[in-house]
Amino acid sequence: MARSSISVFAVSRTGNRGAASMLESAIDNLSPGENGCDFNVFTVYPRDDAEFPKTGHVTLFDGTPASLVFRIIPFCILYRLLSAVGIKLRPESMTPGMKALVLSDAVVIIGGTTFSDAQLFKIPYNAACLLPAVILGKRSMMYSQTMGPMKKRFNRALSGFLLPKITTVVARGSGSLENVLALGLENAVYFADSAFTLRVPDETVKRIRERYAPMLEGRKVVGISVNSIVEGKCNKLGIDHNGSFVSLIEYLRGKGYFILMVPHSMRKKSRLRHNNDLYTVDDIMKRLSSTDGIHIVREPYDCKELRVIVGLADYYVASRFHSMISALCAGVPVLVFGWGFQKYREVLEEFDLERYCHQGRELSGENLIRGFEDVVSGGAEIVKKIDANLPRVVESSMKMHETARKLCIGEAGSGSR
Repeated sequence: MARSSISVFAVSRTGNRGAASMLESAIDNLSPGENGCDFNVFTVYPRDDAEFPKTGHVTLFDGTPASLVFRIIPFCILYRLLSAVGIKLRPESMTPGMKALVLSDAVVIIGGTTFSDAQLFKIPYNAACLLPAVILGKRSMMYSQTMGPMKKRFNRALSGFLLPKITTVVARGSGSLENVLALGLENAVYFADSAFTLRVPDETVKRIRERYAPMLEGRKVVGISVNSIVEGKCNKLGIDHNGSFVSLIEYLRGKGYFILMVPHSMRKKSRLRHNNDLYTVDDIMKRLSSTDGIHIVREPYDCKELRVIVGLADYYVASRFHSMISALCAGVPVLVFGWGFQKYREVLEEFDLERYCHQGRELSGENLIRGFEDVVSGGAEIVKKIDANLPRVVESSMKMHETARKLCIGEAGSGSR
């Protein structure tokens, strides 16, 4: 059997390491072997991704919003119209990206939060990422992601039109599944986030642990991943986001903890705060009485290296979604303060740990400290729950990859609701 080809939209290999971990997991699990899949990644950060170490069976193309709107979607419309009147464009007459897309066996959309009433500004982009597959009539799949709610008219109309045309729509939690089923979809299933099956090489684990051992050995470590999006939302509500984390860090240092600041989304060459948590971290550092006992992870580690770093902590405070998943995968008790509350909670529900998930609008120094002590007091029980539930969640994530593989060879994979 020949290798299959998958075109991927709405993701990158750099920038937001959480979204990257979803993509890398798909590559890890679908590309190996003679009958594996080749990946055409239409990345949102083509320049940054071009510097990413080249990987076999992965080819990068420009998948920025501008490229989608002005090149990819118009080409798909033209190709479909010409095909309807019997005119077939020869692959050699197309650009490399369009050739790869047209010859793909399937199209996969790997987003984070899509078609959500809380993020109406993103819905046109969500739609644009689906349109190439819909226009070309490709077998298609939305990898596990948070979806909805879809009660606002504009969102409900657009999602209700496009989602039924996708072969398989995967929700990554019970709330998301309920939201898409409310549209009357028959193609919606639940699978756990693909990042749960990210494969981290032993060499990477050994290298990172050896690098950090002299710094962390003999210390109780608290990892913290702040989120520039949460910071912005808090600021609009008059909540002192950075001051709240200053209070938490000062408290933790007073208790003798070593602090590991882990920017889980980082674009060192960008001056923008989007997908760039270093600015938030640096603002917090400026407000501390001292930076002793704190290490900031400034190296542009990839998502697999960051997973190992998260696992070095004894406790973790997460505002980045996939840093939470890395903590769960490493068996680290985790406290969550996130803005997209639904996506955090529905994943933690799979571990019976939703009590440790808090809404971003509740953020304060006092609540961070209280929440952290709650995690410490329940630490042993938290670890037991992670150990008990993680194998089932990993199995669910793996079934999603199996569904994608079946999709590529023309079998409609089935999921479990």
